[in-house]
Amino acid sequence: MQIYFAITAVLVICELFKSQEMLLIFKPTLIPTLIILYFLTSVKRNVVYIVALGFALISNIFLLWESIDFKVYAIVAFMIYRILSIVVVVRLVDKILWLPFIIATLPFLFIFSCLINLTLTSDMPSFYPTIVNGLLIAALAGIALSNYVLNDNKANSWLAISTLLFIVLVFLFMIQNYYLANIAFKPMSAFIFAFAHYTFYKFVLEAESKGDKKSDDY
Repeated sequence: MQIYFAITAVLVICELFKSQEMLLIFKPTLIPTLIILYFLTSVKRNVVYIVALGFALISNIFLLWESIDFKVYAIVAFMIYRILSIVVVVRLVDKILWLPFIIATLPFLFIFSCLINLTLTSDMPSFYPTIVNGLLIAALAGIALSNYVLNDNKANSWLAISTLLFIVLVFLFMIQNYYLANIAFKPMSAFIFAFAHYTFYKFVLEAESKGDKKSDDY
C-alpha cells in the first residue's frame, strides 16, 4: 500500500511540474502496483476485476499523449473498464432494487448531460464514447447511492466514496480537455484517479470478505 501511494505522490509532483519523462516512467506502474496489491490481499482474486484494471491501465497510458486520437482511445478503454467494473459491482452487492436505482440514477444522468452539452459537440470524435461513459458512470452512481442509502455497510461506503471520486475525475477530465485548462487540474486528477481506484479496491476486498462470512454462516 505504501508503494502505491508513494507512486501516487510522485505522479502528483510530476503533473504539477509537467515532467513528461518522469510520467512516462511512473504512470504505467500505478495500476500494476494495485493489481499486485490485490493479488497479495485477496483470497478470491476476481478475474473480471483484474481484467478491468488492465483496461484502466491502457486508458492511463493513452493519456500520456495529447493526441486527439489517443484521447478517444483512452475514453474507449475506460468505457470497457467501466463496463467490467459494473459487472464486478453487480456480482458483489447484495441486490439491486430497481426503483431506488432509477431514482438515484436520474440526477446523475441530468448532470452528465449538462456537462456533455457544455463541453462537447456532435462532430467531435470523442462525443459518442463520452456519452456512453456518462451513461455508465451514472448507472454505477445509481447502484452505489441506492445501496448505500438502503444498506450502509463498509463495502457500500467504499463503493460510494469510489464512485463519487470517479465522478469528480470525469468532471476534471472534461473541463480540462474540452472547456478550460488549468494547471491545478492534472495534479488533482492524478491524486483522485489513484484514490478512486484504491477505494474501489477496498470495496472489492470488503465485499469479498462479506461474502466469505455469509458462506461460513451456512
